[in-house]
Amino acid sequence: MREGVSLDEIEVVQKHVIEALVRSDARSTLSEDEQDSELAQACAEACGILDRWVKGPAWAGLRPASRGPIADVIPDWQAVRPFLRPLSEALSRISERRPTVSGIAPIGDPEAYVDELIRQAESTGRRHKGFSRDELYAEATKRIEVLRASVCAVAGDFHKGTKNRARRRAIARTVLKAVGGFLLSASLIMVGVTPQAMAHDMPEWGHEAVNVLLVHHAGQTAQPALRMAPPRLGAELGPQLGPELG
Repeated sequence: MREGVSLDEIEVVQKHVIEALVRSDARSTLSEDEQDSELAQACAEACGILDRWVKGPAWAGLRPASRGPIADVIPDWQAVRPFLRPLSEALSRISERRPTVSGIAPIGDPEAYVDELIRQAESTGRRHKGFSRDELYAEATKRIEVLRASVCAVAGDFHKGTKNRARRRAIARTVLKAVGGFLLSASLIMVGVTPQAMAHDMPEWGHEAVNVLLVHHAGQTAQPALRMAPPRLGAELGPQLGPELG
């Protein structure tokens, strides 16, 4: 198994992604060469960390042991709320030091963010009664791999000369905004599956419910404009399900 990605590494790459977006926006005073350099470096770093992440132990550890429907993980999703305190605390810390960037939704109220995370997973389970936990994991994995392939392709495009530079920067910025949102989800996974977070007298169904929530969130943030749906149905186009998870 590949070496894991640390929380510190995720936060460093996310910082560089945000800096590249800020330094390449419409108000930037940097030259085209400097903006290209910032975006190319951020895309290359994002490519590397997403490749290691989707093949690493943290994500593999969320692979479900059961094929049962996600709707059956827990009769009342709010019952899992007490087990998500580590996520709320992590969101509070992240929100204090993460600058606001257009295109990456702010965390806002951490408690409301966690409530929305629960609501989205519950809504998906209600909409698709037979959507199983292994299908959810497979769909989320596919979405992360699509995001990885996209940012890796953009990183390579910066080495193909100077034609269509403005369009290339626009594409890079769009992809990096998605990466920024996904890396927040990756950070929460690192926090939510630590031995300390999982050791608070959590029953087995609680572990499974937390895992389902984290996998669902990862898939949703990897492609935020598409609702989660079983692979046989394909992703569903739809509005953002909440301002906090955009």
